[in-house]
Amino acid sequence: MTQSSHTMEIVNTGDRNGLTTLSVTVPWEHVLRDYIDILETYSGMRIPGFRAGKVPRSVVEKRFQREIMDTLSRRCGSRMGREALRQAGAEPMGPVEAVDIECVKDMHFRFTLRFYPMPEITLPELDSLVPGEDGTDPRDRISNKLLARASFAVPDELVRAELGPSLRDDIDHQDREWKAAEDRFRLMVILKNIARQEGIEVDEKDVDKRIAEKASEFGANFDSLKAEFERGDDRQRLKDVLLAESTLNYLIEKAGA
Repeated sequence: MTQSSHTMEIVNTGDRNGLTTLSVTVPWEHVLRDYIDILETYSGMRIPGFRAGKVPRSVVEKRFQREIMDTLSRRCGSRMGREALRQAGAEPMGPVEAVDIECVKDMHFRFTLRFYPMPEITLPELDSLVPGEDGTDPRDRISNKLLARASFAVPDELVRAELGPSLRDDIDHQDREWKAAEDRFRLMVILKNIARQEGIEVDEKDVDKRIAEKASEFGANFDSLKAEFERGDDRQRLKDVLLAESTLNYLIEKAGA
């Protein structure tokens, strides 16, 4: 399958070991604004022999070429990756990886997206999710019912990503931590499917609001923290968490808990 638009060309290069791969090509002019923005950031750095802020662009480009293109690759791989998924109508089950990035000034920006596609899930009747009155938190009761009634396999790679880098090498399938991470991930996927079914959405303003709350809580700079979330899949992960929270709140209201 090949899809193209004014912004990019997307080629589905098939599945391998359960992973879907999309080859994406973007015209240079659609990443040019990002390039100029990154270049301006480096233009403020001191270079011997030049006054601060007076360094010719050509000198900045030559001096920081590798750093500029590395930053551009990360930023546009993430942003254009999200756009490619949207245009292709593809929904990933978990994190999306941009690999084989080709990023050269004035040339097409190319990369490959790798992700596990969303599985087919049979959702339970939402009216059956009455949490009960045994004193348990209604979120836990509804979550446990969802996990019991919507079963599907989660690839080991995604469970290890959920565990985090500090635990990945020391945990196996029999450990309590593995089971907890697998259940957290499965619940997130189930809630995402319910959100789609029920028309529940979280927009970018909601994500920025939560980042602002975190910045205030930890005494951090909002712009710096936002930039941290832009790296990798952290922003998308936060968006998924907010969507899960909203969906669970919706289910609790629906159950009258």
